[in-house]
Amino acid sequence: MKKLLLALFLTVILIFSACADKEPPEATAPDVVEEEPQYTKGLVYAANGLGGCAVTGYVGTDTDIIIPDEHDGMQVTSVANSAFAGNSKITSVTLGANVKVIDAVAFVGCEKLAEVNLCGTLEKIESAAFFGCSNLKTVSLPATLKEVGIDTFAGCPLIETVNYDGNQSMWSRVSVAPNNTAFDTKLVLAEGGAMVKLIDKGECNANISWRLGYDEILYITGNGHIPNYNFDNVPWGAYCENISKVVVEDGIDVIGKNAFLGCYNLVSVELAPTVRLIEDGAFYGCKAISEIILPENLRRIGESVFFGCEELVSIDIPDSVTAIGAGAFMGCVSLEEVKMSSAVTKIEKWCFANCAALKTIDLSNVESIGTNAFFGGNTLAVVKISDKLMEIGTNAFLSCPQVFLNGTLSPDAVIGEGNARIKK
Repeated sequence: MKKLLLALFLTVILIFSACADKEPPEATAPDVVEEEPQYTKGLVYAANGLGGCAVTGYVGTDTDIIIPDEHDGMQVTSVANSAFAGNSKITSVTLGANVKVIDAVAFVGCEKLAEVNLCGTLEKIESAAFFGCSNLKTVSLPATLKEVGIDTFAGCPLIETVNYDGNQSMWSRVSVAPNNTAFDTKLVLAEGGAMVKLIDKGECNANISWRLGYDEILYITGNGHIPNYNFDNVPWGAYCENISKVVVEDGIDVIGKNAFLGCYNLVSVELAPTVRLIEDGAFYGCKAISEIILPENLRRIGESVFFGCEELVSIDIPDSVTAIGAGAFMGCVSLEEVKMSSAVTKIEKWCFANCAALKTIDLSNVESIGTNAFFGGNTLAVVKISDKLMEIGTNAFLSCPQVFLNGTLSPDAVIGEGNARIKK
């Protein structure tokens, strides 16, 4: 009997050891089932003229409304007039991805509605769509939005935040009708910062518009030429003192004459790469300009373009520029550094006159220097030239007591009067 028990005991030990040497089977992860979006039941639909269907009413009991992308194979592209008008139960609304229009008074008087998420492809919110939603606190708007009707968010005193999925430039293009004061101080941009209310906006012509916000940035948008102006008919002329920055956006190719003349508080300028011509006097008298980058496609700088830009310290003239007009940089008294385009062969009269801080300039490809071109260059010392230089105009270097030419002047070069320090 003892031998039998011992045999059984050893058998159990061997079986246990064998099982211990085997690794347990790997656990199999359960299949992940993606949940279908839970769209609201009880929405009423009808075909519309936008190539899809509209939500025309609601007979359900849910308080959080989620409008689907599609219904019965058709895209849901709008929320119809009065679809939820006077509903006293709904608390939130989220649009489907295909809704482009919310019709007038669609949610008027929804007194418990606290949050609306209108992101997707929404383009237009009609008049009074959310009028009287007295509990509404948060609104989210997509970057696709183009138009907001009159009184859309009137009578919504509790709105705390309007989130906009775009930047300030995009927002300022949205047409916002009167009586939508929620946008005045409560709009937050996706890229950070708060909405800037417009001072004014208008059109330069049929193809170009402008807008100026309380951040003092003037945006010029559209295609083609900013027109030529006289000093007294510039569209934003009444706001010259309110402009500290100009942004000329893609599509503009010409900045017209006197466009920003007298904007004496203008500090910074951003020019789109499409700009190829800056006409005469465009920045005349903009004495505070300290920063401007000229685009690589620029072909010509007109006469007196930067006349009197007293704070401009440096300028890089790209090699695409072939001509610079007379007096273009005259009176830029702080201008210390100029990178000259290799394509410019003529320095026009008075071009750099009274640039009292300019110390050196490379004119290796220049063939002609005009009358009074560097007059009053008190600190101008080194002017790099080559034997291409054939003409130096009268008084070109008058009142330049330190100037000398670094390079070989052609023996055939003509040197005008008033250039006593210039020798062949």
